Amino acid sequence: MEKSKEVEERFFGLLRHALPGTAPAVEEVAQWQAADWSAVYEMAVRQGLQAVLWEVIARLPQECLPPRALKLRWALSAEGIAQHYGKQRMVAAELADRWAEAGLRLFVLKGFAFSRYYPVPAHRECGDFDCFLGEGRSKADEVAEAAGAEIERPVDYKHTHIRYKGVVIENHRFCVAIRGSRRVKEFERLLEGLLAGDTAPEYVEGTRIGIPPLMFNALFLTWHALTHFLLEGIRFRHIYDWACLVAAEQHRLDWERFYAVCDRYRLRRFVDAMNTMAVRYCGVRITNPAVVAESPYAGRILDSILYDDASISNRNKGLWWKRFKKTSNIFRYQWKYHAIYQKSYAGQIAGLVYGVLFDRHPKL
Repeated sequence: MEKSKEVEERFFGLLRHALPGTAPAVEEVAQWQAADWSAVYEMAVRQGLQAVLWEVIARLPQECLPPRALKLRWALSAEGIAQHYGKQRMVAAELADRWAEAGLRLFVLKGFAFSRYYPVPAHRECGDFDCFLGEGRSKADEVAEAAGAEIERPVDYKHTHIRYKGVVIENHRFCVAIRGSRRVKEFERLLEGLLAGDTAPEYVEGTRIGIPPLMFNALFLTWHALTHFLLEGIRFRHIYDWACLVAAEQHRLDWERFYAVCDRYRLRRFVDAMNTMAVRYCGVRITNPAVVAESPYAGRILDSILYDDASISNRNKGLWWKRFKKTSNIFRYQWKYHAIYQKSYAGQIAGLVYGVLFDRHPKL
């Protein structure tokens, strides 16, 4: 994808106003042409933030809005994202009730756990609904199947897919991909311990969808974003998730403990870069002196997010193509392992091979 600093500046110029709930000055957008608006819209779609940017555009005076056709397209896209969010919430709430009646406890991963920090939660673009039931995964599948759901089992050792009333639900046995790594299994035990220790969880309002504790969400978001960044790239929505969480929780998160875990599992450089991007590009104001928001890697990570072609998911390719693509990505973007993850790319490939050959059905 061709790099364009002008499009970046316009895109982030709008995005910086989303969290504060402000509008750009008229002179910032008054001279934009139809092609400028179209390029910003396309970047917003690629980065999973079209509904978020629509909130900012809707605050502009009439004379500064995009051309009518694009304005309608943008508004309808935002409405569609909100409707999908609402449908996911409704279907997940129904299954959460059924699982609770069966003695199972559901924690949501990603989407709904992070969306509550968005100015408009329903504008957090979601794919599948990810949930964690741990050792209750198989029973949860049975309960859902009895309710009329279609179960794809196994998708892999980590989760199954539940298809129910037009919604795809990833039912996780493990929070993260643990195959082939003792260190990652240790991290998984830490995450599951945080969930098990949450004896009075919060819930998505009006449902029995459990929201994980803050420390879990901070660590899981960081791990999830980093591992995807390493293997297949991420969208800027991952950074915006983090920005929204930090903006809301920077004075409640135990940063000393959080940073200690990040240092142990080689997450620290990526976290510092996410904080830096949250401030530079998302309009976050850091007022807690414990938070580090200066990273020499933020610019290169941003370029990779915006312009690298490393995606694997949703490409309708087979298992062996995905494995080949992962391996080629590791080689092609090996700087990520050296500079950000502080691990050799050869070691990463060796771990993947070991996992496939000798740890096909991993356990903690």
